[in-house]
Formats: sequence, structure tokens, C-alpha cells
Amino acid sequence: MKFALSAIALATSLACASQFAVAAPTVTISQSGTGNTIAAEQTGLDADAAVSATITQNGNDNHVGGPGGTTAGILQYGPSTGAVATVSQTGTGNNVGIVQGDIGVIVSNINVAQAGNANSAIINQVTSSGTDIIVKQNGTGNATDVAQNASDSELRVTQNGSNNSATISDRLTGLFFTSIEQNGDGNTASASTVDNGMSNQVIVQTGSRNNAVTSQTDGSSANLQVQQLGADNRADVSQNGTELSATIDQNGSNNLASMTQTGPSGMFLTNTGQITQTGNNNAATVRQSGTGFTAGVNQIGSGNYADVYQH
Repeated sequence: MKFALSAIALATSLACASQFAVAAPTVTISQSGTGNTIAAEQTGLDADAAVSATITQNGNDNHVGGPGGTTAGILQYGPSTGAVATVSQTGTGNNVGIVQGDIGVIVSNINVAQAGNANSAIINQVTSSGTDIIVKQNGTGNATDVAQNASDSELRVTQNGSNNSATISDRLTGLFFTSIEQNGDGNTASASTVDNGMSNQVIVQTGSRNNAVTSQTDGSSANLQVQQLGADNRADVSQNGTELSATIDQNGSNNLASMTQTGPSGMFLTNTGQITQTGNNNAATVRQSGTGFTAGVNQIGSGNYADVYQH
């Protein structure tokens, strides 16, 4: 039986031995309160695997795995030379799920800390190395969902408030750094990277019901930054190509900013786009297709509209 109820936890560690050494995966569990559950499994590991899982829960009805142990909590499997997962939850009804598989030669790090109630963090990474993921959530009903398959990644997610949502998807990226920070209520952020040699994404939202959607595909050295302060603002950024840079900064309410950048892969002429809007009900669109373009939009006031297309 893999799952446990109340303040009882069962951890199963399976190690694969070689003729030279025997791996010794470690699971440490501490629970306080009632109705907490934990499920942990470490299996199919190399003899040199340095796998470890540390779990601490304080409060009631917190779960590493689905409520009542209905889904996997922490699953770490090899071949691997290192995988670390640390979970600490305080409050009521928080949930964490972590899967790490076929980790590379560099130790992988996942650190999830949740304080508050009904927060959820789901992390799934495979065939990764050098990964460093930190998720911190403080408040009620916040959710983080991370799925990645990359050689070297860094992820940072911080959410403070209620009902904020962060989603990160990373596939086949060499060097990848993404940071999402949301403060307030009902903000949503989604960052996606596919087949990029090097990429950087930063999203910061403060206020209520702000929304940011970003995407980077098929290129290298792409950078984007979105910052929104206020309520009901929306930012969309799409990058496809090499040496692309996008910045969106919105302060106010009901502002809309959209930026699309496309450049040939392997071309090192930078496209740069910048949108800054202060006020309410402003809208700006920047589209760049080609190489060597620069566009800047700065709008202050209410009800302004700008559309820039370079090709």
C-alpha cells in the first residue's frame, strides 16, 4: 500500500544496485495536524544516485499527492545521479505533486513551500539536468503547474494573494530561465518555451485579474519581460527566432498590449519591441517580421490605440 491517511505516511524507496555500490535514496517525513497524507516513491536508480525527498506538513488536510492519496505525490526515478525534492506546507488543504525522471548528471533541485489554504503546485520534469525550481505560494487558492523537458533550466514562481494561477511549459530548451511573480487576486500567467537554445522570460503582475501569456519557439537568445500593475490588464507576447527582445509595461486598468516577433533562426540581427501604457483602456499592438527592427510605443491617458507593423 503506497498511500497513507491522517498523520501517517508511507514512503517507498527502491534502489538499483551495481557490482560496485548500492544507492541509498532517502525520504524524511514530518506531519502535524489531522488528515494529512503523503505518497513518495523513488525507484529504478543508478548505484551512484543521490536521491532525497524531504516533506514537512503543518496543519490539516494537506497532501503530497491527491486528497486521500488518490494521485502520486513525489515520484523520482532513474537512471539518475541526483534528484532533490523538498516540500513544506502550512495551513489547510494544500496539495503538491512532483515527478522527476531520468535526471542528468547534475543534481536537480525542486523546492516547494506553501503557506495558507487550498494552494496547489504540480511539477513534472523529465530528461533534465541542472534544473533548479522554486515555488512559493502564500494565500488561498493559488495554483502553479510546471512541465518541462530541458537540459538546463531555472524556474522561480512566487504568488501572494488569492486564486492566482501560473503555468510554465518548457520543452527542448538548452538554457532556460523563467520567473513569474504575482501579487493580488485572480491574476493568471502562462509562459511557454519550445526548442530554444537560450531563453529568458520574466512576468510580474500586481493587482487583480491581470493576464499575461508568453511564448518563445525555435530560436536562441530570446528575452521578454512583462510587468502589469492594476486590474484587468492583458499582455500577449510571441517570439519565434533568434536575438529577439520584448518588453511590456502596463499601469492602470483594462489595458491591452500585444507583441509578435518573428526572425529567421540563425540570424543575429536583433528585433526589439517595447510597449509602455499608463492609464485605462489603452491598446497597443507591435508586429515585427524580419531582422534589425526596433519599435517603441508609449501611451499615457485613456482610450489610446497604437498599431505598429514592421516587415
